[in-house]
Amino acid sequence: MAEVPDQPPPMPRIPKRAAAGLLGLLRARGDILSAFPEEAYRREVFTLRLPRRLLLVANHPDVVRDIFVLRHETYQAKSTSMVRALEPVIGDSLFINHGAVWEQRRAAIAPALHIAGLAAFETHFATAAEELADTLASGQAAVEIGAPLAAATARVMMLALFGERSQPAEAAALAARFTLYQRSAEHLDLMGLLGLPAWLGAGQGRTARGHAAALRAMVGEALAAVDTPTAVMEALRAAAGDSAEALVNEASMMLLAGSETAANALTWTLWLLATHAAPRALVLAEIDRLPPGAPDVAMLAALPYTRMVLYEAMRLYPPVPVLSREALAPGRIRRWDVPKGSLVLAVPWLIHRHSAWWEAPHSFRPERFSPEAARLQPKFTWLPFGLGPRVCAGAAFGMAEMLTFLAALLRRFTIAPAPGFVPRPRARLTLRPADGMRLVLTHRRTH
Repeated sequence: MAEVPDQPPPMPRIPKRAAAGLLGLLRARGDILSAFPEEAYRREVFTLRLPRRLLLVANHPDVVRDIFVLRHETYQAKSTSMVRALEPVIGDSLFINHGAVWEQRRAAIAPALHIAGLAAFETHFATAAEELADTLASGQAAVEIGAPLAAATARVMMLALFGERSQPAEAAALAARFTLYQRSAEHLDLMGLLGLPAWLGAGQGRTARGHAAALRAMVGEALAAVDTPTAVMEALRAAAGDSAEALVNEASMMLLAGSETAANALTWTLWLLATHAAPRALVLAEIDRLPPGAPDVAMLAALPYTRMVLYEAMRLYPPVPVLSREALAPGRIRRWDVPKGSLVLAVPWLIHRHSAWWEAPHSFRPERFSPEAARLQPKFTWLPFGLGPRVCAGAAFGMAEMLTFLAALLRRFTIAPAPGFVPRPRARLTLRPADGMRLVLTHRRTH
């Protein structure tokens, strides 16, 4: 594929106007990104009146800060749709909970993933990254890269939680099962949005419930096999207390949240590098200056441009493209009265591509994240890890993991898009390519 300078990477077709009523909800049910019209990328705040409910989308950074930071107490609860989509897998874990329970569990878990302790995980990053590179080296040149990346990032989390007894095959099975769950799960509470009784929209279908049960069984078996708890496992046990079910909930949450977002970000980053020669050359120049082997955490400081590429990839393709909350009390946002129970959204997909905050917002330009440019960028216009008190506790962990993976893969392989293949972003629980991500990998050199 010949590179076209500044050609916007793939995105869903933007409709001229929003579809009204049920048609709009049905479109969002298939992929919420396809439901946003042109004006959604320009408006500061907009609303959608649903039966018995208000849905408000905040696109202005000051409004986002007001809702998610300054008024966190009112808007801390995840939306009913998000809870119902994930509860079969992760129960009432930290990701879903709010209030005092959330505060207690967050306080127990967050220190285990703090940036100060990243060196404890560098062998996990290196092990999984090199295993992935070896697997890819023994296979075909043209590969679907998303599934192997999901398995490899799940491998990192299983090592962090369960120690060296966990095996690559277990991580691959876990990642594959979550892919099946995500395909079959209903991610939008359509009945609730239409104002119908809650019981009509409750729960998932038989197929999704089966995948969720299989996932939780895998986690339970891994927990039962732990003989020497890791530091992360001890943190989860402190959060779960004496409840075996709560421990499965928190372990499932950690495994999926910690692997799914990193895998998706890496998948889109590799596509962007495969289709943009100049940034790819700069990344390779940085990586080639590193000593052989997967880098340790201290070496990652020598990859500033590679970090900029990752930031820009997560701007264009935020792993979690919608942050949804449910108002716990009535309030007012700008000129709108917001009744209790209203849905309030910050949509990284829209904010990251808003024409007021970004020049050429749909184009791939890693230089936006140079230190000089970043100082001029308004706060709360880049939200790949969320924001406020509920910001991702593992953000530093994830960045170190992703940089390690990029270094391990790009020093081994030259990457190019598979002939004729163009990915289609699709947002369900997370932002994945709808039909996978096909790349051609050729051996670059041996180490």
